[in-house]
Amino acid sequence: MTAMFELILQGITLGGLYGVIGAGLALTFGVLRVVNLSHGELITIGAFIAVGVTALAPSLPLVAVVVLACAACAALGGLLQVAFVERAMAFRDPMVPMLVTFGIAVILRNLLVESAGADLRGLNVGGLAQASLQLGPVTIGALPVVTLGIAVIVFGGLASVIRHTQFGREVRALSDRPDIAALMGIRVARVHIKVAALAAGLAALAGILLAMRASVSPYSGVSYLLIAFEVVVLGGLGSTRGAFAAGVLLGVTQVASAWWDSNAGLLYVHLVFFAILVVRAMSGRLS
Repeated sequence: MTAMFELILQGITLGGLYGVIGAGLALTFGVLRVVNLSHGELITIGAFIAVGVTALAPSLPLVAVVVLACAACAALGGLLQVAFVERAMAFRDPMVPMLVTFGIAVILRNLLVESAGADLRGLNVGGLAQASLQLGPVTIGALPVVTLGIAVIVFGGLASVIRHTQFGREVRALSDRPDIAALMGIRVARVHIKVAALAAGLAALAGILLAMRASVSPYSGVSYLLIAFEVVVLGGLGSTRGAFAAGVLLGVTQVASAWWDSNAGLLYVHLVFFAILVVRAMSGRLS
């Protein structure tokens, strides 16, 4: 029972990270109705910015590093929205913005390789990486618990912003009926830019949390994008609340399958995703 409880805790902490990975993509699809294929590259760029800031200013507090990296990635996301994605969204065919974001992903990946190299990078968090917490008979790492706490704060903050702010009301209106929202005076393009910037900032935060746990490379974006898609689809297209629950499900699945089969990797995570899609298709509920 102790081992099972420890596995569940580890899965929940990993699931919180998976939820953050999918949060930005869920927000983008829920409001912009764009399948952003550059989301994985934004995650990777956020991690590399944090690593670069740490190398340039080793004495800078970790919180400041996180804020700077998220802000820089948010600015990049907003700029890409203005320059490319917003124009592509003017076409009625949803394939156009999706292909544009695919091109952006390829360009960002190659620019990252050219500027930072293809080596693996990690973010040094000092003693936090080795620290542990004792919860009764169970010992769990402090860093996963911190990651879970950040995930809870992120999703709680998103829910609060969307429910209780003017920006949140505009986001809900655009998500439900963008045509009527525009008629009511909402500046659609401006809200789109804000949403894209927020999604990119969340992607950067996910990348930083990943770099704290393991090494990342400029080519890691594809695998992160796959996890993000699974989280978004399982949680409900466009649902940030569902993304957290789906992340926890996938995290628990990965940890449990690693205990059962150490060579499985993400195999059972993908199988669970596929099985749920099959059940939804048979029941007529695809989201």
